[in-house]
Amino acid sequence: MLSPKYFLYLATGAGLQPRIEMSSNPRVDAFYLNQLGYQEMQILRPPQPIWIVEILLRNLQTNANILFPAKFLKLASSLLQEYLPHLKYTMQRHTIHELRFPEFDPPELEKLFWGRLLLGTEVPELLRVNGIELPWDAEDWLQYQYLQSTLERTAAVSIDILGIPFCRRCGESKAIMEDNCMFCGSRHCLTCTNCQTMGLAKSCIPLYFQSFPPSSTASETLKPPKTPIQPQLDFELTPPQKRAAAAIVDFLASEQRQFLVWAACGAGKTEVSYGAIAKTLSENAKVLFAIPRKDVVVELLPRIQHAFPEIEIVALYGGGGERFQDAPLTLATTHQCLRFYQSFDLVILDEADAYPYDGSAMLHYAVNRALRPGGHMIIMTATPGKSLIQKTRSGTLPYVSIPARYHRKPLIVPQISKLKTRSGTNPISSWAPPALIQQFLLGCHQDSRRALIFLPTLKSIAEYGSALIKWAVARDIPGAIIHSKTAAHEDAKSNLLQNKLCFLVTSTILERGITIPNLDVLVLEADNEKVFDSQTLIQIAGRVGRLGETGRVIFVAEHPSYSMKEALKIIRDMNREGFELGYLDSQE
Repeated sequence: MLSPKYFLYLATGAGLQPRIEMSSNPRVDAFYLNQLGYQEMQILRPPQPIWIVEILLRNLQTNANILFPAKFLKLASSLLQEYLPHLKYTMQRHTIHELRFPEFDPPELEKLFWGRLLLGTEVPELLRVNGIELPWDAEDWLQYQYLQSTLERTAAVSIDILGIPFCRRCGESKAIMEDNCMFCGSRHCLTCTNCQTMGLAKSCIPLYFQSFPPSSTASETLKPPKTPIQPQLDFELTPPQKRAAAAIVDFLASEQRQFLVWAACGAGKTEVSYGAIAKTLSENAKVLFAIPRKDVVVELLPRIQHAFPEIEIVALYGGGGERFQDAPLTLATTHQCLRFYQSFDLVILDEADAYPYDGSAMLHYAVNRALRPGGHMIIMTATPGKSLIQKTRSGTLPYVSIPARYHRKPLIVPQISKLKTRSGTNPISSWAPPALIQQFLLGCHQDSRRALIFLPTLKSIAEYGSALIKWAVARDIPGAIIHSKTAAHEDAKSNLLQNKLCFLVTSTILERGITIPNLDVLVLEADNEKVFDSQTLIQIAGRVGRLGETGRVIFVAEHPSYSMKEALKIIRDMNREGFELGYLDSQE
């Protein structure tokens, strides 16, 4: 597919304000302008990629000295010389009557773009899934919507007033590459490498977007419920969950834009948002439940469908196949938010601390842009980052905590053991682990408990972890290795749950998203803060005692790190709050 090129033109008519516009097909514009009474068009040729023409357009539209064609040509020429110094160009005068289509009846496309932000290359699929038979090129239809101001359009990648390239889809300004382009033929086309997994954003490809209108305007698209919506639950929320749910509903009536739900690991934060979801849907407004990881979207979908059986729900994730379906309630990975534009009245961001959202400026940008002006965002996490914690302490971010799990037992507080475990080389055949680790594994085996042993790097897992498994297997203590590059992850986890394995040596791939009864956890080289920051350590510790049983969490390090101490402090603070509020039964 070749990217469209755009003409710059000046339209004039008796008694009408001269109009400067850009178009990939001036015949479409002539058809539209004829209805407004315009008579002539001065068209600059040849057409150019959209990013160049929109820069010209922006400069010319703010200049008051272009009321006459000669001035228009002179100013446009001087601007073109900055970007295309060797270009030979001409300006041709045409009457609108000779240019316009005798007939032109484009389909109504406005509603398809409500709340969306799509590359021009994605538009054909949008039209197909909505049952619209495509012409050879849908660009003429889109140009007509643009002229009517029912659709916004810009170059996907452009340069700012300082001449710095940036991507309008993901906000990136660093990972922009200049290359020879197969779409437009330019040797200096700009491409964003930051968001290319979601489709190629280039300076020659248009980006179309339109905010979702108020619920009163969109009532035909989103049918208002006949009665207030109530979530269906098969269980009763715990007292700390009820407190959090009420605080979230109160937040929706406030002037604040963001609200934090800070929950203990395993305390059940997802369900506390259901009341806010129901209230928003009852008002005929849209809700987005955004999650960083695809597997969580898939796991959460049936739970949400069960809670809201009368509501149409769509789940969007890589390979999901429902990319352009619209619904009152949307579940989506944070990557899919790149295709939304001011679409949702309520955005719930779950697992805000999880990869790949955490630390990604692109995904933060996308999720925030998905929220309509004046909308509300609820951020849910068990391990908020430093920025969120600072905002709560300064009072700029309202929040509610869920400091206790349903079983009313306190969180397991980790022990810190000083021990050097780095091997550096492959241990020899007679190698044995330090006494602490031997006792840990032997105790798990004797008490029929399961264990996770975390190491920070693939190298340390390959060296130390492999030797540890060899030592344990020789004593009839079966174990296995699992990390991002091993196959059969689910088989290893299943074998551990079925007591076919006593322990797994793992990376942080198992720091969240798994519940194992009667579990103990050992974190080796826990002072490696590049891997084991306080958030990760809290998540790891949160694997233990999730069903109310006792358990051990041991952080092993030669020199206890700040992150280790901070993790302990936050866990103890959460327990203390739980006791003070009467949500926990017994001391640690």
